Amino acid sequence: MGVHDLQKFLESHSLEGGAVSVDLLKIARNVTQRQQPHNANRKIRPIGNKLKLIVDAENCLDRLYGGYFSDWACGGQWNRMVQFLSLLTRAIERGNIELAVVFNGTIEQCRMNEWIAEQANIRQRVGMVLKHINTKATPPPKIWWTPPTCLRSALRMALRHLGVTVMCTMDDHHQEVIAYCREYGFHGLLADDAEYAAFDPPRYFSSENLKLTYKGSIETKEYMISELTKTLKVT
Repeated sequence: MGVHDLQKFLESHSLEGGAVSVDLLKIARNVTQRQQPHNANRKIRPIGNKLKLIVDAENCLDRLYGGYFSDWACGGQWNRMVQFLSLLTRAIERGNIELAVVFNGTIEQCRMNEWIAEQANIRQRVGMVLKHINTKATPPPKIWWTPPTCLRSALRMALRHLGVTVMCTMDDHHQEVIAYCREYGFHGLLADDAEYAAFDPPRYFSSENLKLTYKGSIETKEYMISELTKTLKVT
């Protein structure tokens, strides 16, 4: 079983209790200072009673973009993206949640083959999108969504403007995200990458299922690593 297969197994119905629907605002209401994880190596102790979550932006570019807009193929709906991020940041502020969003700024030689394969897949999807627009004259299917050019730069600027902590990793993306999470006392991680499961984060939430609902809740799924290790008989 590879890393990608492990993530699929964690999300599947084959693992009973592996993914549980949660409302982050309800979790934030239950957070108190005495419940925050203790780490002797932490440089800065958490102050107050906010729910602190670190987000791997690479796993949820479409979520941060605000979902699917048909015009993304023509350059992106930047105003709607900023509007969505404004609503999201207002909701997390009201809900007593603090976010830190991390982008991948590394050039990992050991992962170069993965990057090449990913670029080939994107190139193929873009070709299918252009062919669809040319032949059908209709918006492309949602499943072909590809991040518009400069989306990461636009997200970083918008999030900074809205007062959200934004960072870029430099050497090893996954290790730096987990190290920051532990060192500064974050309560959980929002991502969708089974590599994080191996690091045993405090709590592991799905970034792919992150939703800001009309009723004002912030819903997602929590991956239960304990159920995964129990099923795989890993200690």
